[in-house]
Amino acid sequence: MEDPAQSNPSTATFGLYVHLPFCRKKCAYCDFISYPGREGEITGYIQVLLTEWAAVRSELLAGKAFTVSSCYLGGGTPSLLAENQIHTLVDGLFPQGIPKNMEFTIEANPESLTASRLACYRDLGINRISLGVQSFNDLFLQRLGRIHTARQAETAIAMIQDGGWENHNIDLMYGLPEQTPSDFTTDLTKALGFHVPHLSVYNLTINPTTPFGKRSAEGKLLLPPEKKIVKLIDIIEEKTASAGLEHYEISNFSRPGFACEHNLTYWHLAPYIGLGLGAVSFFARDCGPWGAHWENPVAFHDYEAVSRSGKWPFRERTPLSCGAAFMEVLLTGLRLEEGVEIDRLHAKFGGEIVVKMRKAFAPLLLEGWLEQKNGRLKATRAGSRILDALILELVSGLR
Repeated sequence: MEDPAQSNPSTATFGLYVHLPFCRKKCAYCDFISYPGREGEITGYIQVLLTEWAAVRSELLAGKAFTVSSCYLGGGTPSLLAENQIHTLVDGLFPQGIPKNMEFTIEANPESLTASRLACYRDLGINRISLGVQSFNDLFLQRLGRIHTARQAETAIAMIQDGGWENHNIDLMYGLPEQTPSDFTTDLTKALGFHVPHLSVYNLTINPTTPFGKRSAEGKLLLPPEKKIVKLIDIIEEKTASAGLEHYEISNFSRPGFACEHNLTYWHLAPYIGLGLGAVSFFARDCGPWGAHWENPVAFHDYEAVSRSGKWPFRERTPLSCGAAFMEVLLTGLRLEEGVEIDRLHAKFGGEIVVKMRKAFAPLLLEGWLEQKNGRLKATRAGSRILDALILELVSGLR
């Protein structure tokens, strides 16, 4: 996290996230803010989104020289947008042109990615593709509610690589209903066979509001037991390491130089601005000594109403306290393989809160869930498997 007290108030550097909540079909596990079947509203939505961006630039960034360090178009399914719509969006976001050497990612799904769209993205300055594959097994894709096939996924990867896209990512999932270690190993081996520079591998999470959540509550969803999930994690770590991928974050692996810069912005709690439905922001300039969060409405009509009234959430942001900022730095940092630098915490937040932290994590050190090494606090191999539970314990210990 940037230290606002030592920063230049006339400049600002931040990551930019743009949420595009359109998709053809909602997946059975998805709890992201997305709305299927509303493609007819994309053009109007882009105009509202650019109105928000204009308000941010004219008010939050007024009088400042600013640099967008990374840009990420997420969703939903951004690759649903027609080429003229993507042109309008990117031109509106960067009227002076794309910043040089900026990582610019667009999420895509195999069924909506075409060679023409890839060429359009390249012409606009987008330089990173994140492809939502999830599985190379048609049976598991159907269970997840995905609308692409394994063949379409392989074709999309080939298009990306044949098109000369050096920087790209594949998303995979594990812990799927009735998935065996052998099933997942086949998926992972297939993904690694493409020699991708970045791989994201996520454990299926069950949210109670999703179709999977409702089926799980009714006892109708057969998920792998915890023992098998641990086995799957072992497989992931072994095979990605053998393939030369660095495990730099709990769910992310990359070749040297290909870690996702935009996601590292979140995990380092550096400033970022989110545009669009439900987008979250963290900004450190003119937002109190520890920065502030704000969040956009999640419904179309509420977002449009905010645009008409001009009452954007960044105008009513509540600054973080020192303790809240410290907690965020600690908990996001523990997701990273590098962990958290203790001296940096001490210098930024003061000795009292660090002493309290040491007391809170002492039992976890003794039990082997956390380790202190080379001046850093990090999760051990065993601790990384239960990180969410460790975080809850740390939070309760620091209150």
